[in-house]
Amino acid sequence: MSIPDRELVFMQRALELGRQAEARGEVPVGAVVVVEGEIVGEGFNQPIGLHDPTAHAEVMALRDAARRLGNYRLPGSSLYVTLEPCP
Repeated sequence: MSIPDRELVFMQRALELGRQAEARGEVPVGAVVVVEGEIVGEGFNQPIGLHDPTAHAEVMALRDAARRLGNYRLPGSSLYVTLEPCP
């Protein structure tokens, strides 16, 4: 099974974000939110630096996307994360 090129681009960006987390001493997880083929939200793990137990990569990416789109519901979005999101 082959993965479409644009899917690889999204995961590559999430991996880059994970490296940013690692450089800051965080668990190396990155995430992006995509709508209609465009990245609309990005995030990486920051609970240590922000002193915030909810500052996981996927939550940060969802917050960023909601802020950028002006809609917390994020219709039609896909979440790409370098690690299975927390339950």
